[in-house]
Amino acid sequence: MFILAILFTIIAILIGIVFLAVALGGAVFILIFGDVIVCIVIIVCVIRHIMKKRKKRK
Repeated sequence: MFILAILFTIIAILIGIVFLAVALGGAVFILIFGDVIVCIVIIVCVIRHIMKKRKKRK
C-alpha cells in the first residue's frame, strides 16, 4: 500500500511538471512568434482590402 501511495504521488508530480512545461512552451512560442503572426494577419487584411476595391471598380 505504501508503494502504491508513492507511485501515485510521483505520477501527480510528473503530471504537474508536464503541464507546466507545456504551458511555458506555449507562452515562449507566442512571445517569439507572436509578432510574425500579427504581421501575417495585417498583410492578409491589407490584401483583402485591396481585392475588395478592385472588385468594386469592375
